[in-house]
Amino acid sequence: MNTDRFKNYQDDVKQLVLGFEAMERRGDSRYYDVEELETIIDFYLETSDGEGLEKSVLYGEKLFPSSNEIRLRRVHLLCFKERYKEAYNLLKQLERIEPDDTDVLYALGVVYSALEQPRKAIQYYHKAAADGYELGIIYSNIADEYVKMDQREEARTYYRRALRVKPSDEHSLYELANCYEDDGMMDKWIHFYSRFVEEQPYSKVGWFCLGEGYCAAELYEKAIDAYQYAIAIDADFYFAYMQLAACHSALGDSAKAVAALHDACDHTQDKAYVYFRIGEVYRFQDNAVTANIYYRKAIDEDPYYAEAWHTMSTCYAYMREYGLAVDAAKRALKIEPESPIYLTTLAMIYADSGDYENTEKIFECAKPYYPDFEQGWLALADYKIMIQHYDEAIDALCEGLRDCEMVLEFNKRLALCYYSTGRRNMLYNAVRACLMEGEAGVKALLEYFPELAENLEVMNIIHSYLNDNGNHDFDKK
Repeated sequence: MNTDRFKNYQDDVKQLVLGFEAMERRGDSRYYDVEELETIIDFYLETSDGEGLEKSVLYGEKLFPSSNEIRLRRVHLLCFKERYKEAYNLLKQLERIEPDDTDVLYALGVVYSALEQPRKAIQYYHKAAADGYELGIIYSNIADEYVKMDQREEARTYYRRALRVKPSDEHSLYELANCYEDDGMMDKWIHFYSRFVEEQPYSKVGWFCLGEGYCAAELYEKAIDAYQYAIAIDADFYFAYMQLAACHSALGDSAKAVAALHDACDHTQDKAYVYFRIGEVYRFQDNAVTANIYYRKAIDEDPYYAEAWHTMSTCYAYMREYGLAVDAAKRALKIEPESPIYLTTLAMIYADSGDYENTEKIFECAKPYYPDFEQGWLALADYKIMIQHYDEAIDALCEGLRDCEMVLEFNKRLALCYYSTGRRNMLYNAVRACLMEGEAGVKALLEYFPELAENLEVMNIIHSYLNDNGNHDFDKK
């Protein structure tokens, strides 16, 4: 029997649980007092053993059908099974019997939370906090409810309260950092965690969250120091290694980034993802050969790693090894056959290799998935522009433009297509649409299609718009 599940429990708990399980296997029955059954039930609850939880609750109800403590554990079983309405009904019965029972009030807070009633959950958590027991957990739960309601200032207040009561509360440490990040409060984020690690210098999560704050503020050298403190406290802190690598990459030190990732690989079972990240470092250095070595390592660890197959295909295409690129792209699609990204990549590999017949076929397969993927319409348009099928490019761009955010990218391509097909009025409309982005739109348009700078009418439109909007320096630039 695997006894690892007892490693955090005293021997008397272990003997009670093993005795109960032996009794169940034999089909026997024996007497347990209420406290013993509570211990057995709580063990199964804490170890998320649903089968054991149900058997022990049923046995407890058989011996003590009127015990409110056993009925409360029936509530925990119902919550474990996500049968929250039943749990709520039973809790309201218990509340009428024992209106001041902290455990009942706390459980009602949990159930209201699960039923997406955060205000009621907060109300009952406050009632449960009246006796001062488990305030750290209760304050953290209250903060979670405020997060649900997008009231992050209140959430931060209660996460800080939770940490004053229980500084080791990792959930509150992480979630408080998330609140600071969501509100862009970098200075307060860094200030809080700097003070926290002064008071709790051996908190690995505290140092990690301080590193996250520095990283968000792009203070990468300081972030590196914080992550290294976290690793010094816990050499197995995988996420600290990963963030350390990200900071080194941001500073342009690829060698140290790779070294940190290799260290991370020694402290995780998910080696596939780490190898993929190493491949990404090399890919961003335009070192496609070495990148593919690590993508292959990722795939050896996890043959169904679609993203690794996909990125490998782009590296092969970069090296003009189109046969290998197509094979890798197809492997990614076999795993995720409806991915618009993977379909588009395969289409563009065929296009780059000159296989236009297959390019057309894959784009036709991909188009049904493009309404939520603007890059797909742009890729299709780029392909049509490449082969000088401007009318078809216009159709694709107009289709994608109906509901998109990358408006400038669509309109600058439309300007090229309208120019190439001699549609002057449509060209001018596309230029004006680019001008809605101001000077940045002008620069993007002329960088994409420099020939427009030689068109007098287009330039008159541009200068007139800029002058009307108070920008008289464009010519000088």
